Amino acid sequence: MTITPLRAVARRLVGPAPRRLFLATLLAAAFLAAWFGLGFRAAATIGVSVDGEVIFLRTRAGSVGEALDRAGVPVGGRDVLEPPAETPIVDGMIVELRRARAVVFAFPEREVTVLTAARTVGEILETTRIRVGPDDRLEPGRDHPVSEGLRVVVTEVVRSFQHRKDEIPFATVEREDMTMTLGQRAVVQEGVPGLLYRLLLVVYENGRQVSSEELSREVLAQPTSRIVKVGTAGTIVRDGQTIRFLKRLTVTATAYEPGPISCGAYADGYTAVGLRATRGIIAVDPRVIPLWTRVYVDGYGFAVAGDVGSAIKGNRIDVCYDTYEEAMRWGVRRVNVYILELPSS
Repeated sequence: MTITPLRAVARRLVGPAPRRLFLATLLAAAFLAAWFGLGFRAAATIGVSVDGEVIFLRTRAGSVGEALDRAGVPVGGRDVLEPPAETPIVDGMIVELRRARAVVFAFPEREVTVLTAARTVGEILETTRIRVGPDDRLEPGRDHPVSEGLRVVVTEVVRSFQHRKDEIPFATVEREDMTMTLGQRAVVQEGVPGLLYRLLLVVYENGRQVSSEELSREVLAQPTSRIVKVGTAGTIVRDGQTIRFLKRLTVTATAYEPGPISCGAYADGYTAVGLRATRGIIAVDPRVIPLWTRVYVDGYGFAVAGDVGSAIKGNRIDVCYDTYEEAMRWGVRRVNVYILELPSS
């Protein structure tokens, strides 16, 4: 097969006369193809923001990536370019280039370094494989802007719902027994602890418990008290006499006389129970020392609880003297009162 030269084909198609015009047309078409195909474009002005610092470029490049390459602005593998590198150049467009920075996440037992172009700590977590729990605490927080060398401390927080059964301690109840000697003790009933069910919310930080909140509780069994009898009886020797007592009390003792100075203008010389007010009668609080109880008061002697008074409440007594002078000499004292005999019921 014979290949006909291109010039011969042209002569056949055009002929000798218009050959120059035909060649000129071919050259013009080739020039236009080279102009548009090889990058001979009109210059465009674009703005490039590199980590917030804006520069302006005048370029004939066809794409964003080509424009940055021609301007000597490198783009790293982890850098973020918006719009992307393949985007065609448009006059007046703004290009944002965010450089990747090294950020350290410090966990309780390890550190993880990431190279990222994220704007905030929270954005790093959204765009990487670093995982933190929903309750974990970050310092600085998720809204903190990213900077080179930023260190984020992660406190691992775990909230745990726990069911617990706890013993309810039993109480020890002491009951005085005047038939037993002072200091003697006897267990009447053993104590049994109760049982309590509780639902707790326990919070741990980095494996260490930092709080515990009780959400609910239910008593499954009430405790049984331990009951102990305690002896109160004993003996004392006063003025060479041995006195047996049923119980000893320590009280604050004042003194009064049956006349109007101590008992008011309407004093008739008798006590609240109808006894003649004289030495050997004391006023008491009947809830502590029953009326008609025989007692011995240190510094005063034998007496009967035969009167009451508006100011005599609790462990207080008021001893009666025949004269105002004797009552004044007594004053106010802390003394022991010994219960000798309780009134018959």
